[in-house]
Amino acid sequence: MIFSVSGRTLALPANAVRRFLPLPRLDRPPAAPAVVAGLFRYQGRAVPVLRLDLLFGFEAAPPELYAPLFLTDWDGCPLALLADRVLDILSIPDAERTPADAGLTFNGCAVATIPHGAGTATVIDPSRLLTEAEGRLLTAFQAMAGERLARLGATESAGDPADEAGEAVR
Repeated sequence: MIFSVSGRTLALPANAVRRFLPLPRLDRPPAAPAVVAGLFRYQGRAVPVLRLDLLFGFEAAPPELYAPLFLTDWDGCPLALLADRVLDILSIPDAERTPADAGLTFNGCAVATIPHGAGTATVIDPSRLLTEAEGRLLTAFQAMAGERLARLGATESAGDPADEAGEAVR
């Protein structure tokens, strides 16, 4: 899955992406960290949406109406990654992958580069996007949001636009 964020070409391994979703309405609690664009409900769970532009220190750009989300997992919990746009979905043979030097990227999240068009795309590993401390904070934030949804009686996914979007891409 090749996509762009702030003019940079990135990629995710296809097996790391559970679903590709349109950007739903996001709830943004006041206590949310800046890299969390907000939360949405998917299959009865609160799913945080990470802004990769801010996480990687790229030029910040507000998400556009049709910005794509990649639903993935982080430490067993659903996590969505916000991109500017999808560029391509293709299979790259292992022989065309160049391993990245893990010491040159934050937390070793860039695992390879692959050819794309006249340039390359950096392959990122979603399991390495966050440090252990960041992951604990995100998990706690997600749990608080889930409890808030439960108190509001909003744990059922029936009629949830994000769930319907998820159903549409299955």
